[in-house]
Amino acid sequence: MKKWMVITAVILAAGIAGYGLMSRGVNADVQKAVKGEIKQYLEETAEVSDREKQTIYIEGTGKILDILAESGQAVKKGDLLLRLDKTDLEQQLRDAETKITLASSQLKGTDINNYANRIEIAKVAVQQAQIAHTAAKRNFDSAKNLFQTGSLSKEEYDRAQDAYKAAVTALESAKLQLSDAEQGAPEHIKSGYKAQLEQALINKDIIIKNLEKQEVRAPLDGVILEKLVEINAPAAPQTAAFIIGNLTGLELSADILADDAGKIQLGNEVEISGKSINDTVLKGKVIKIAPGAKTVTSILGVNQKRVPVTIEILEESPLIKPGYNLDVKIITSVKSDVVLVPDSAVFEYKGKDSVFVVINGRAQIRAVKKGIESSKMIEITEGLKEGETILTKPDNSIKEGANIKFREV
Repeated sequence: MKKWMVITAVILAAGIAGYGLMSRGVNADVQKAVKGEIKQYLEETAEVSDREKQTIYIEGTGKILDILAESGQAVKKGDLLLRLDKTDLEQQLRDAETKITLASSQLKGTDINNYANRIEIAKVAVQQAQIAHTAAKRNFDSAKNLFQTGSLSKEEYDRAQDAYKAAVTALESAKLQLSDAEQGAPEHIKSGYKAQLEQALINKDIIIKNLEKQEVRAPLDGVILEKLVEINAPAAPQTAAFIIGNLTGLELSADILADDAGKIQLGNEVEISGKSINDTVLKGKVIKIAPGAKTVTSILGVNQKRVPVTIEILEESPLIKPGYNLDVKIITSVKSDVVLVPDSAVFEYKGKDSVFVVINGRAQIRAVKKGIESSKMIEITEGLKEGETILTKPDNSIKEGANIKFREV
């Protein structure tokens, strides 16, 4: 009997002590559950790149005589950036122009108008041949009569006959030459001169195009990001000369852990910040998500599967340059007008997410259901209403039923 009395006394004493502790109260930070907007996001580091970045290659051959652009220089489309030696090609161009002149003159010489003198000469030759033919025929007719009467020897007769035949042949030849002169140059000669002229013109065009290749010009408005060649160095086709970029078309490239990448969608809002832009916050959006993951080795030497994500920078800043690293928060979910509590207010109790609710000055544990989370706030979808008072930073010294001395935050 005395034993039970002792036990009861101990329990009663302990209860009185606990009651005294709770009645004295525990100082704790409290605040009311509020409604508001919450954003859930993924944080990562992204590199600034230029979506219009382009490597400019040399197309010509020769020594680099002039470099007219340096790294960091702003250029306009068509600006001359580099010039190669043109001496040999300029000599080839002069030779080609000489050949064109010669072929043009030869072709022009085949025109019928240029055969006027030849035609006149041929007409005179026909007239002379006609006179000679008439005289030879008269002599032959006379010789023939004399030979028949026996007054002319056979030898003299044959000479007169041969002279007449020669005169006939000469007359026919003169007439043919006149006909050829009146018709102009033979077609095969004209065709030959035309072919020579066409080939000379083609060669000139090729040389002019090669001369153009001896100059390198900016393909777009932008900034020279890198100069890759030096003056007086030899160059050949496909030699990389410059890297140019358009700083108005900057974007960010981030590699997101494959486990998190599924939360990202095209068009997701992005908050961009970093020391290089003086910790200002710029807006961006997701414009591309790679269809597959790649293996990336972390600075700790761990292989990770990551998905490349491209982010468009929606606000311009003169501080952003290609190659910079910036911090990005990719907003994966946004909810408005929901009950919110600090993330420090939620703890696990008996396998359930819970908070301390203060009712009539005493702390009561209440199970809740979480929604989305940000870096500092948690959405409560069940178990808590707007306006209810909660402990913001409960610790192990606070027990259910404890008297709370408010220290609102």
